[in-house]
Amino acid sequence: MIRNSISVVWTTIALICCCSSSTDAFSLGIRPTASTRSAFSSSSWSTQSTILQRSAGQRISQSAGAARSTSSSTTLWMKSSDIPPPYPVRIAVMGGGNFGLAMASIAARQGHPTTILVRSEAVANEINTNHTHPTYMKGITLPTKARATTKPEECLTDATYIIHAVPCQYSRKFLEGVKEHIPAGTPVLSISKGIETSSLGFMTDILEDVLGEDRPLAFLSGPSFAREIIEGVATAVVIASDDLDLARDLAFLLSDDNFKCFTSQDVIGVEIGGAVKNVIALGAGMCEGLGLGTNAMSGLVTRGCNEMRRLGVTFGARPSTIAGLSGKHHS
Repeated sequence: MIRNSISVVWTTIALICCCSSSTDAFSLGIRPTASTRSAFSSSSWSTQSTILQRSAGQRISQSAGAARSTSSSTTLWMKSSDIPPPYPVRIAVMGGGNFGLAMASIAARQGHPTTILVRSEAVANEINTNHTHPTYMKGITLPTKARATTKPEECLTDATYIIHAVPCQYSRKFLEGVKEHIPAGTPVLSISKGIETSSLGFMTDILEDVLGEDRPLAFLSGPSFAREIIEGVATAVVIASDDLDLARDLAFLLSDDNFKCFTSQDVIGVEIGGAVKNVIALGAGMCEGLGLGTNAMSGLVTRGCNEMRRLGVTFGARPSTIAGLSGKHHS
């Protein structure tokens, strides 16, 4: 009964998303029914693109006429989640904090060999031996396909995708130390959020400064507590990238029955929503802690969201992105 209810929820969300130009329902990984397959069997998106080869630096597709559009929803790319990717996938997660562990668990649950890059040999041994972290996620057992190492050359050089989970203020120094082990063209998904205090840059700026402007990049944000992700509580997030195909690939690889990834090309909108909403959340927590009442908290959140929207528009973001998943409070 609970599983059926969750399916109804995701299907409803998918129908809503079909009305948005920045998100497609098929990026959710929802398994189409037999009737759905039959209804769409003659549609262009079901036969137009045949994936020939995918690797970290090479994304080639054979098209029956024209290339897939990355800015229009007239040609939708869809894969059943029953079908494995036509290329070997290895995931590297840089950072072993709460959210790094959560994303490593998500990737490993999908059957992808996943390696977490941590600083301490003791932490790596604990994860590899007992499948637990000595400090974070107490009481949580990590999937057996997730392992850890302290050596960047062991996990970054052959990774198909790299997930960056190092806090924003430490990201630049960390990336400078490991960039020689990251092959050119390997896509990086950043789940770190914030504005660097020294440069006032977003994670986009940091990653491009250190890893190069030609690096394929994607950014994840949304209302998501790390522990609830690992526990399998229903969660929805958004993955944004200038390359919509990359965002869809990542959404397909990470989505399951309980963790759904929407896609967008509004990178700056997702970045601003991910960074600024946490400031508003902290302010709301202060209101509660100081006993200022619901009126004060409601006023702060309302005006804060309005300011966040205006900031986003100033930087060229779409207001709908700020009002979406990336602008919702989470930790």
